[in-house]
Amino acid sequence: MKKRPQIRKGAALLVALIFFTCQKEQAESDTTTMEEEREEEITDPFYAVLNENSTLEDYWDLFVKDAIRSGKVDPGEVRLVTVFFGTEPDFASGVTADHAGRAFNICDNKTVSFEIIKSFWEDFTIVQRLYTFYHEAGHARYKYRHPCESSECTSTQTISP
Repeated sequence: MKKRPQIRKGAALLVALIFFTCQKEQAESDTTTMEEEREEEITDPFYAVLNENSTLEDYWDLFVKDAIRSGKVDPGEVRLVTVFFGTEPDFASGVTADHAGRAFNICDNKTVSFEIIKSFWEDFTIVQRLYTFYHEAGHARYKYRHPCESSECTSTQTISP
């Protein structure tokens, strides 16, 4: 009979331990979230020219300079560059509500054409804008594809000058 109170004490201790561990994990999770938010700051002076009022043209100019400084040819050289704000995604084209932009004519070596969905852009931070712009510019100019597209998975990217 004495074992039953010991089992209850052990169970109570175990429940208390689990409760405090969960609280500690939640506190650590909250700290991690705050650290991730702080990481959204641009620390590289190269990108410091961007601000809330930067235009798509400002982002394109930076993309060109960044490509050149990393050894790529000028992304707009001998190409018609068209970057514009689109409205809401055209779901019939396969674009979902999660898409913030879309590249066009990626197989055309004479153009660089992509859109950024304006409602996303307006809600994005500068870092999110930079990521989205570079993502779509990479598709449009360098023909970068997602790892799995059109049910064809590839592990290599096609890069053209």
